[in-house]
Amino acid sequence: MDLIVALDRLTTPGGPQTYSLTIAEQLVQLGHHVTLFARELGPMAQLARDRRLIVASGPQDLPERADGVIVGVDRSLAVELAGRYPAAVRVFVIHGVDEIHLPAPIDGIVAATVALNQRSASRARSCVGAGEIVRLRQPVDLRRFGARGKPAAQPGRVLLLGNYHRGGSSRAEILEAAWSHARLEWLHVGHPEPQLEFQSAMWGVDIVVGYGRSIVEAMASGKPAYVFDHAGGDGWITPESYPRIEAAGFSGLSDAQPADAVRLRADLDAYDPDLGRLGHDLARVHHDVRQHADELVALLRRLAPEPPPIERSALRALALLTEAQMRAEIAREHNRQETRLWFDRAQSLNADLAALRAMRRFRIMRALARPIDSLRRRLPCGRR
Repeated sequence: MDLIVALDRLTTPGGPQTYSLTIAEQLVQLGHHVTLFARELGPMAQLARDRRLIVASGPQDLPERADGVIVGVDRSLAVELAGRYPAAVRVFVIHGVDEIHLPAPIDGIVAATVALNQRSASRARSCVGAGEIVRLRQPVDLRRFGARGKPAAQPGRVLLLGNYHRGGSSRAEILEAAWSHARLEWLHVGHPEPQLEFQSAMWGVDIVVGYGRSIVEAMASGKPAYVFDHAGGDGWITPESYPRIEAAGFSGLSDAQPADAVRLRADLDAYDPDLGRLGHDLARVHHDVRQHADELVALLRRLAPEPPPIERSALRALALLTEAQMRAEIAREHNRQETRLWFDRAQSLNADLAALRAMRRFRIMRALARPIDSLRRRLPCGRR
């Protein structure tokens, strides 16, 4: 089949970007012709090319026809490609539960919506225009994320994996403070200095702390995986906790118990290096990208005989609305990041100022300057 895998951007690493590259590689290995397409290109697009994947540099490079279109994140892009490929089987993959991550609210834009967890599936079932809801699991390349290095009996190094562990709103400081008694060494991969390929960063650590897709990658790497990020904390991935945490998308929202300091310390005390092996087994059974790709192909072939009709007259108006919404969301995110950057800079300057004031030399100079300041205040204005 001639397939298109599309999303809003192939710039910095993230869950949708990694997912798209992962399934595209596997579909190519199955013999299908795959074209990756994104509105915005960057380092992730170059990584795809380095992996010998075809990346369209713009709409002009898209093929004239396609048998199937798999779109993630960008509902306006789904509308655009529905108009361009009306005969193709079109599938939308949910990567979040916010409005812009949901399928376009008009019947016929997509034939099916793929949900990578139960939380997204429930959301999709409430949407107009979602088509058939297909529940698959987050896929991972088990060969790329293979188990290397056995976790230590007592943890020594922790990897914070994700884009939400740094900045003014980060909760990582809470976890580091709660685990400070263990004298752990902390590493970080993600924003503001993301790495395109970070598998080797997992090899020498004992614990991976993350959220969403990063947890599946940690499991595949044979590392004890701890779900904790900006949204909340679910704790260790164990055979018992896995069904509940996976259903919520490894989001940190599956456990009603608050992740306070007492619980976090108790969780670290419950560390067991064997959690790495157990998580790896779970990843092999439930998250193998080969099985995921097989199910995607089966879905496309099953829907192919009768592609859903689309109402062309509504496509352009809907595309304009969804594109405007996407631009507004991007602007809001840029403003949020800039505000957080200035907040971090202000905190850094305040810390530098406090350190300067604490210096003995500063205190001496201030004491020496007091008589001069007092004299200046007593002099007439013209003689100061």
